[in-house]
Amino acid sequence: MLIRPRGGRVIKSRVLSTLVALTTVASLTAACSSSGVIGESSATGDFGKDFVGSVLSPNAPSAAGGNHQGKDGGLTGQQALPSFDNAPLPQPVAAHQLPGPYTTPSGAVTGKLFFYRQGDANSGNYYVCSGTVIKSKNASLVWTAGHCVHDGKGGTWHLDMVFVPAFDNADGDPNVDPSDLSAYAPLGTFPAVHVWTSPEWVKTGDEHGGDLAHDYAVIEVGRNSDGQTLDSAVESAGAKPVPMWFSAPTAQGKTPQISIRGYPAAQPFNGMSQWGCTADSVQLLNVTELGPQAKEYRAGCDLTGGASGGGWFARAPGQTSGELSLVTNTSVGSAHNAHSGNWLAGPYLDASAKQLYNIANGSPAP
Repeated sequence: MLIRPRGGRVIKSRVLSTLVALTTVASLTAACSSSGVIGESSATGDFGKDFVGSVLSPNAPSAAGGNHQGKDGGLTGQQALPSFDNAPLPQPVAAHQLPGPYTTPSGAVTGKLFFYRQGDANSGNYYVCSGTVIKSKNASLVWTAGHCVHDGKGGTWHLDMVFVPAFDNADGDPNVDPSDLSAYAPLGTFPAVHVWTSPEWVKTGDEHGGDLAHDYAVIEVGRNSDGQTLDSAVESAGAKPVPMWFSAPTAQGKTPQISIRGYPAAQPFNGMSQWGCTADSVQLLNVTELGPQAKEYRAGCDLTGGASGGGWFARAPGQTSGELSLVTNTSVGSAHNAHSGNWLAGPYLDASAKQLYNIANGSPAP
């Protein structure tokens, strides 16, 4: 039951109700701040188009004022995916809460996204997702899910997105005000200035899930209030931006051990702290319903909505102990249904994903 948080309170959202023995699946997503346009796509959605927009007053208070709560407003509907239905369920893995503070080499590269969807800017409602600080030339890139930045087919770009690396409010009230996150942002807050997602997600993404094999995105953020770039801020905590590992190979259909992180916000979680899973085996499934080359990773893990966009990490060839690369991002998962097991899935980041990254990586530093 992965989700997309949306204002008010956290509610569960279902994505693919026929995955795995006709059980319900949901997508993870997010919510945030005031008003403005993050991105604007070209008519064709070509990779060559820089989806650039302006974030207007990202730290301005909501017109609604008062109580603010991240809401799970994710994908709803049904989509038959026999590739998932007919595959053996992965070994279940229970999530564990990661102890704060997250200003550590392993914790600082994971952060929480806050934003509004169209029509919510003055409601006080917002969405939340997760994201990862990735290695880049402009020292300012975050990798996340496509549905965390754009509604998909017929929809729009999300508004006033702010990224908070090492977000930490484990012992506090979950009804945070997205216009003032300073108390939970030890490394500062970073407003989105550019955003890119796949043309496939823009064209087909919808309440049913759409092209989940291309449910990924890159965000370039501005500087924090101290004038630091995103990379400078996380490096001050002893962390290093995470390199990308595109087209990660598998052995007998399994990747190396995977560590999954995020800020789950749907019950039984509240989105205020980092949680993770460590999966010793990861499936790589051919999801032919989404195209002849479409592939998805799937692993046992019971994180919920709000963890959308969070990173899956593994040690790539040549990396030493303690060094990890980003293999994929959380896109969808099971609904904590007794018949479907608890699992997450993320897109196989192939040459198309690398092309998207290269465009973002070539963007001038903020």
